[in-house]
Formats: sequence, C-alpha cells, structure tokens
Amino acid sequence: MCEMKSEFQFHALVAASIHHTPDFLNRMKASLITDINVLPSYDGCLKVIQAKVLISTEDYYTCDITRTIPVRVSITTINGPVGFGIIEALDGEEESLKQYVSAMKASSSVIEIEITYQSPTVYWTRVVIQPDTPSIYETVLESSCMTRLPVIIQKGVQEHTVLAPSREAFRDMLNSLKASYSQVRLRHVRSFASTLPKHNLTVKQMEAMIMAFSSGYYDIPRGITVVEMSERLGIKRVAMQERLRRAERTIITDFVEDSLVY
Repeated sequence: MCEMKSEFQFHALVAASIHHTPDFLNRMKASLITDINVLPSYDGCLKVIQAKVLISTEDYYTCDITRTIPVRVSITTINGPVGFGIIEALDGEEESLKQYVSAMKASSSVIEIEITYQSPTVYWTRVVIQPDTPSIYETVLESSCMTRLPVIIQKGVQEHTVLAPSREAFRDMLNSLKASYSQVRLRHVRSFASTLPKHNLTVKQMEAMIMAFSSGYYDIPRGITVVEMSERLGIKRVAMQERLRRAERTIITDFVEDSLVY
C-alpha cells in the first residue's frame, strides 16, 4: 500500500492549526512543498501532481491588456479557439470593462468577442482567438499536462492550476513555459498517490453539518447545542461532535490548501 506520510502530516497540521498560535501556522506553511524536486515518491506510486503556476510575459495579449486595465478575467470554458469568461472590474467601474472589450477587439490574436451578459461591474464574454503562437493553455496541453479551469488573469499574470501525470511531464511543461514566456513561477505544488483528492463529506457528516447550519449552531450566539442536535438525530453527543469536527476539518483543509499563498 502506498505511504502518504507527507499528505497525512499536512492534513493533521491544518486540522490542528485552528487550536494553535500564528507561530504554529508559520511552521505549517514552511513545511509545505513548493519544489518539484522534493515531492514524496509514495513508494513509487506517485500518480498526479497539482501546481498553481503563474505566467507573465510581454507581447501576450491577455497579459498586456490586464497589465494596464484593472480587470480580473476568469476563463471558465475552453473549446478549441473559443473561450467563455467572466470579466470583473477591479475598480468597480464599467468603463474598465468597456476598455477591456475594446482592447480585445483591437488585438491581432482575437477574431471575435461577444458580450453574452453584462452589468455595471461584470461582463460575461465569448471570445474566439487565433494567436500567432500556441497559447499558454495549449503549451500546457502539449506537455501531456492539463489546466484545471478556471484560468485567472489579472495584473498581467495568468494563473493556471496545472495537473501533471508524472515528475517528467511536470518538468517538461515547466521547461516549455520558461522557454516561451519571460516569467514562470510556482505558487504551490502538491502530489497525490492515486487520484485527485476527494473532499466530499460522508452522508452522516453532511447530515450533521446541514442540521448544525440550519439550526443556528454557527450563529453568534449559538442557536442550538451539540447535545440538542444529537438528541434530534438519535445519536450520542460524542458521535455528533465527531461528525461535525471531521466535516469541519475536511472543509477547512480544502479551503486552506487552495487559499494560502506560498
């Protein structure tokens, strides 16, 4: 059976961090993996690497446009040359959205841009591109890796959550990006022993969380106690408390892993 000590240690640290000091959180951050060369091998059964990769370069249309216009672009769907995205005005002004659309229309890499929904602070768009060279997204694919959508673009930087099937594929992808673009940085690297992590709650944990939330357990002050909830479900107080804590640990772990900047 594959050993995943580093992964288990990480989950334990996240779960315990809610009871510890900022110094403890700093030690937790320092222990996380940010270098592909130190990823654990899991006794030879490493299957998936996930990393957040930040790419910035000159003369790349989306980087150039978002470098000067205060918008955040979330590309949610890509189908060949067609992409669908959500454009948010970081300054809260619709004028920024209009400037972005105008700049995209003027780009030689863009064939067509259509606004499918609009409000004063958000546009939804459909864009057809034809760049002179492979896009960043295509460069990742050419290395047998994948980008998990959405791709986030703001302040001249594209953020890709990349999945790689092996160290070799990951290194090839990084080398290809570095050969094509001036700035490529890793923000976070993780590895999984078999497949993507499943953060789904069990049926019992979900039942406990829904009751707790709907009954005001997380309100201030609390609207219900653990004892009262356990009586409603017909289980012991300890069992109810354990279900809540396990569910909370799963949710907190998922949030921290995706949100901390390294």
